[in-house]
This record gives sequence, structure tokens and C-alpha cells, in this order.
Amino acid sequence: MDNYKYNYNKSLFLKQGAVLTLVSVFLRLTNIFYRSFLSGKMGSEGLGVYQLIFSVFTLSVTLSTSGVSLAVTRLVSKVIAEKNGGSVKIVIKRCLLFSFLLSIFISLILFIFSDFLALYFLKDINLSPCLKILSLGLPFMAMCTSFKGYFLALDKGTVTGIADTLEQILTILLCVIFFNIFSLNSIISGCTAAMAASSLGETVSFIYNYISYRKSLKKFKNKTKTKLPENYVRNGLVHIALPCTLSSAARSLLGTLENLLIPIKLTELGLKRNAALSSYGILQGMAVPIVYFPSSFLSSFAFLLIPKISFDRETNRKKHLSFLTEKALYSALSFSFFFLSLFYICSEEFSLLIYNNAEAGAFIRLLAPLVPLMYLDIVVDNLLKGMDKQFDSMKFNMLDAFLRVALIYLFMGKFGMNAYISIIWFSTVFNAALSLNKLIKVTEIGINNFFPLLILLPSSFLSVRFSSALSSILPFKDNLLLSLIFTTAVSGAGYLFINLLLNKKKGRNNSALL
Repeated sequence: MDNYKYNYNKSLFLKQGAVLTLVSVFLRLTNIFYRSFLSGKMGSEGLGVYQLIFSVFTLSVTLSTSGVSLAVTRLVSKVIAEKNGGSVKIVIKRCLLFSFLLSIFISLILFIFSDFLALYFLKDINLSPCLKILSLGLPFMAMCTSFKGYFLALDKGTVTGIADTLEQILTILLCVIFFNIFSLNSIISGCTAAMAASSLGETVSFIYNYISYRKSLKKFKNKTKTKLPENYVRNGLVHIALPCTLSSAARSLLGTLENLLIPIKLTELGLKRNAALSSYGILQGMAVPIVYFPSSFLSSFAFLLIPKISFDRETNRKKHLSFLTEKALYSALSFSFFFLSLFYICSEEFSLLIYNNAEAGAFIRLLAPLVPLMYLDIVVDNLLKGMDKQFDSMKFNMLDAFLRVALIYLFMGKFGMNAYISIIWFSTVFNAALSLNKLIKVTEIGINNFFPLLILLPSSFLSVRFSSALSSILPFKDNLLLSLIFTTAVSGAGYLFINLLLNKKKGRNNSALL
């Protein structure tokens, strides 16, 4: 490896990664059951409406928060690396002010135009209060994003993990309480309660983040403080946050348009609007969260790699940068192969256990082969951000989103959900190919080291198939929960054993990312 002093704390990295992974798993798992709760209260049509409201709100969130977290991480990391810790507070103050002013502006626009958006985009003026309520929590969400970038730079990512957990728990508890106290029995009242719970949860998250931030400033109290160059923070935000914001905003806008087009195109096919919303809710509100759930185990570590990759790039540690990149890609693929097999073989069991809906299982099975590319894309995007290639990610994401909307507009009105599934397939492959090609160009990856994956893919299928067949002849075969736990545990153990054997043969140690 390159002859540079390496300042990574491997133990701390793994510890933070483990904590953030547990938090991410908890958040996604509770989110799945939260959606199951909402589906039980409002039906799949209500879940579709809930999803549409958040599709419109997502654009506001993107404009207020996207790119800020990365910019704060990079700016704070740079100040600390330059031994100018006394200026950290100034950087954070300016970033928080920027986040607050921008989010207030976006929040006011959302609040003022909520009637227009509800009438012309959500097709129901009665949903306007939902958007108004969400707009109130937007400034708190934006400032939490700045704190997230700050704590990541300080290797204190667990703080934001705790804040996110508090937010999720409070949101779900409040929603359950609202449903029980007010006996909500309509889709509109149910969605309003869910949005109110969400905004209150964001407020609590901000309070916890702010208290933790004030406490953390003590470590910089007696640090060297050198005057920062003029427009230091502004230039950093423009260079780092602006491309991410433009990319995410364009993709979010197109994503919102995509989500609004789907029910419209399904009604053109002859479905009634409630049936169209039901199909949309089953796919996006039920199947997709399950398919993405295991990525929680990867996303936390990939997120923590951003400052590490950035450090390697800044110090010209090319060999170690390639080493980290290769490890991250290999781990993502070997991990995702197992869940590809599990979701493909046990799709119906998952959907019946969680949602008691067989149609969701059919969607899970159709999406399962895309799992490796979906998970890989998460890792690749974070690696590119660490390499200061966020502008390239912007181009790929914008092009991908544009093509999705165009294809939905052209084909969904004729071929329905089958067309949409095909579009998801095309989009996933297309985006992953562009991102991965760019990553390979800027790093030196040893392709030969990925050959064991050719053995791991069939091994994962055999492990899951054998475990599933075994569970079908055991006494608890009629208990979906026990059968799935048995299948997952036994097949996972078998697959892990095969993986370890291959790694040992190749001299690998995939548990050592650093």
C-alpha cells in the first residue's frame, strides 16, 4: 500500500457500521410493519394514496436536503484535516443557516400551493391538509440532514442513528394512537393522521440532534482557529451540494411524475381509479420495501466509506482506494446473491406472512433477480460521492429517471403493470451499468478477484432450495413464520460456509473492509 500515515480506526468503523446497520434494519423492518398496519386500516387503495402524497412531498424534501449532508461531511473533514478544528462551529452554523432558509422557502411554497397540488396532482382537494402538515416538519428535516453530515465527519454516525430511531418509534406510536383515539375510518383522515405523526417525529429528531451537537462542540473548544478563506462554505456547498441537489431534484421531480402517471395510465387501460391505486400500492407500498429491506446491512457501511474514500483520493492512495472499492463491490454482490435466491423462492411466503396478500408475492418474485444490481447501485453511488464524482451520478440518475417517465407514458396505458415491471428491469440494469462503468474507469479493480461469485450465485439457490424443501417436511411446516425463519437461518448458514471456503482459498478476508 501507499506510504502514507493512515488515520482510519478500523475498530470504530466496524462498531459504527454495526450500530448503524442495526438501526437501518430496525427502521426498515418497522417501516414494513407500519405499512402493513396502514394497509390494514386503509386497505391497499389507502396505502397507494399514502404513497402518492409522499411522492409529491419527496420533491420538497429533495430540494431542501439533498447534497447538504455530503457537503457538510466533506467541509468538516477538510477543516479537521487542516488542523483548524476551531472553525468547525463556523462551518456548521453557516450550513445550518443555509439549510434553514432554503427549507423555509420550500416549506412556504408547499404550504401555499397545497390546494393546487392536491387538486391537480393527487386528484383530491381533501388531501391538501396532508401536504400542509408535512410542510411544517420540512425545516426540522433539513437541519437534521446537516447534523447527519457533521456527525459522520466526526465518526459519530451513531448519534443520527439514535435520532432516526426515536423519530420512527414516535411516528408509529403517534399514528397508532391517532387511529385508536379518533376512530379514523376513511382514507383521508387516516393519511392526515399519518402525516401529522411524521412531522412530529421529525421535530423530536431535530431536538435530539441539536442537543448532541451542542455537547460535541466541547471537543473543539481549545482547538486552533484559523480564519477560513472568503466564501469557503458557500463555494463548498456550490461545488458539492449543488450537483447532488440538481440530480436528486430532477430525479425526484421525474419520480413524482412517474408515480402520478402510473394510476393515470392504469385507468386508461380500463381500471377504475381505486383499483389502479390498489395495484400501485401493492407494488410500491408492499413489494418494493421488502425487496430493499436487506440492503440496510450494506447501506450503513457504504455510507461510512464516503469520508474514507475521500481521504484516499485527497492523499493519492490509489492502491488502497482500489482495495476498498473492490472489497465493497465484492461484499455487495456476494451478500445480494443470497437474498435474490431467498426472495425468488420464498416470495409468496413473505407476502402472506407480512401483508396476507398473494399479489405482493408475485411482484417480489419478479423483482428478485434485480436485487444484486439494486444493492450494488447503492454502494457504487456512495463510492462515487467519495471520489468527488457526484456530477457523474447526477447525469446517470437524471437520464435514467427521464427514460422511466418516457417509457411509462408510452407503454403503461397499453400493457399495464407488465410494462411497468419491464421498465423497472430496464432502468435498474441501465443505471447500474453506467455507474459501474464510471467506477471502473476511475479505479484499478482486479476483475480476476470476482470469479468466486460465479460459484456463489448457484450455491445460494441450492442452499435456499434445500432449506425450503426441508422446512416443508418438518412439524412446523404450516407455520409461515417458523418456516421462513428456519429456511433463512439454515440456508444463510450454508451459504456463509461456502463463502468462507472460497474466501479462504483466495486469501480473502471479507470481514476486513479497512
